[in-house]
Amino acid sequence: MKSNDYPGNPNSQTMHGLRTPEAIPKPQVSRATARALMLEKAGLNAAPEVNQTLSAALLEGELIDGERILANVPVNQIVKSPYQPRLVFDEKAIEELATSIQTIGLGKPIIVRRLPDGKLELVGGERRWRAVRLNGDETIPAVIQNMTDGIAMILALTDNGGEDLTDYEHARSYHRILENGEEQSQRALARRLGVNVSIVSRCLTLMQLPESIRAVLDKSPGLITCNYAKRFVDHVEAQPGIVAKAVQAMDEAGVQQEAALRLIEKEIAALNKDPTPPKNERRSIEGVGTIKVTGTRLEFKCEKGIDPQRLSQHFEEFLRTLDLSAVRSEVP
Repeated sequence: MKSNDYPGNPNSQTMHGLRTPEAIPKPQVSRATARALMLEKAGLNAAPEVNQTLSAALLEGELIDGERILANVPVNQIVKSPYQPRLVFDEKAIEELATSIQTIGLGKPIIVRRLPDGKLELVGGERRWRAVRLNGDETIPAVIQNMTDGIAMILALTDNGGEDLTDYEHARSYHRILENGEEQSQRALARRLGVNVSIVSRCLTLMQLPESIRAVLDKSPGLITCNYAKRFVDHVEAQPGIVAKAVQAMDEAGVQQEAALRLIEKEIAALNKDPTPPKNERRSIEGVGTIKVTGTRLEFKCEKGIDPQRLSQHFEEFLRTLDLSAVRSEVP
């Protein structure tokens, strides 16, 4: 009889007790090694004195993902961002935040990126950083992330999204991002930030104001909102001096937008209004004659030596080339 008991035969009685070989275990990477690899990938190995401090202060679970590290970083190693959208910080609000942090702790870490000199640039969370410094803390929880200047601009803006930035502060950041080329259009920028493109467009209108007015807004960014920006810009095109004076009054005397616009419009209307000519006005043109205006009637009396026929011919030729819009009455 032919034997069925041979290697490889699924019906073989002698093969039932065999087990599938276990996988060869992969070498375990220690937590310290993983930490070192992550720090090196994040570019934190170029400044040993900073790395030593950071490595000693790393939090439990600090490896967020392949691009970011959560760490307790020294407060004095952090420098401010040139892309901070906020122009004015409310010191009272900072003090209140500092008290809150002392009571319940810091609920959200700041965001930083590493600079070539070993310092950490603050990308998001300057109010939190200021509050922690006010409390005298030596370290602060931070997400350390590699990023380009363009990404730093975006994150600096989005991190402040819930902290009541003014329309002008938004406008400056939108303008900077578009000028940098991080986004190619207002619509693309709006989509990336998750806002309506009309909001981006209205805010950017504020950047059309002249530099002298924007210098005032740099100190008091809440003076003009995007809803009124177009009216201010339109008036600037007609009378920049009047608008600049009104904005200065807004800053110094607390004049509100609507009141300032009414003042601007009143002054511009007064400048554009033609004075009523005196009755029977008479003006002399030396060597030619005298013009007399009576209501809608205009008379011209020639001086001695002027031929009225020749003058009338020249006058007729002039009238044929006249731009009627320049002489039409504004009163219907």
